[in-house]
Amino acid sequence: MSEIKIFAGTSAKVLAADVCRQLSIPLGAADVGRFADGEVRVKDVEDVRGRDIFILNSLCPPAENWMEMLLLVAACRGSSARRITIVATYLGYNRQDRKMKGREPISAQVMLGILARSGCHRALMFDVHSEATLGVLHDHGVIVDHLYGSIVSSEYLRSVLTEDFRVGSPDKGGVPRAEAYAKILGLDINDTIICLKRRKSDGEIDSDGIHIIGDVKDKDLLMVDDMVDTAGTIVENAKQAKAEGAKRIFVFATHGLLSGPAIDRINASPIDEVVVTDSIPHDGVALVAKCPKIRILSIAELLAKAIRRIHDEQSLGPLFQ
Repeated sequence: MSEIKIFAGTSAKVLAADVCRQLSIPLGAADVGRFADGEVRVKDVEDVRGRDIFILNSLCPPAENWMEMLLLVAACRGSSARRITIVATYLGYNRQDRKMKGREPISAQVMLGILARSGCHRALMFDVHSEATLGVLHDHGVIVDHLYGSIVSSEYLRSVLTEDFRVGSPDKGGVPRAEAYAKILGLDINDTIICLKRRKSDGEIDSDGIHIIGDVKDKDLLMVDDMVDTAGTIVENAKQAKAEGAKRIFVFATHGLLSGPAIDRINASPIDEVVVTDSIPHDGVALVAKCPKIRILSIAELLAKAIRRIHDEQSLGPLFQ
């Protein structure tokens, strides 16, 4: 069987190094840099002929992270790699997944179409915002595997949720996710809490428009989502839950974008802990120093196991157990 080679874009250098340590292989050598005007430059990629290639990058802002992924794929494809698998720890441009009104792009379809035509053979995704949009990759013959944040978070969440608790969704769209977590954590899905919200604008919630469906009085509450961006939604939901008698409030969001006022909002909120993964690069020490309520879980071991199983042509099913 051909040799595994792992390459990383700028946003996944630290994570990829951890993955390689798990697999006891060196990180692939490639010079991913910038020209003087800021344009992405990829050069000096090591020999990949006949190898099984995995390219890691978090496709979070800025958009140059996308360009690094595409150009690394092109470099390996043009150098006769046997197979190329892109590993997107976070899939950016996936939130505009449908046309809400006229003169709007379906950004998810556009960006996944570009990725599908990049020359990759497979894609390993991690808790994407809109799983249905991955059909664009399937339509272009790209085989897709999808991992979930619950695989790395469930053990930790069980260790902190030691008293009577409920699992909640921050909005109507997240109910299936909340029900899945409730089942994983041993709760009746009929007890799932739903937070309904009225939004004033993107990233801004009408604090008078939060309505909680379900009983949180004298219970701990775990709210789950795929990402926490400006933290406006989770903070307003937490305030309302606290007002209705919730005890401790936890949040698990796979992807910690933590944009703009997020840290200040979390610090000032009644939330006890926000758990995220390292799917998006942060200086963990500095982040926790600014916000002691944040805990970061590593996905390196999960990715290493998935990469090994894909390379060995084994099912990823055991990772979900």
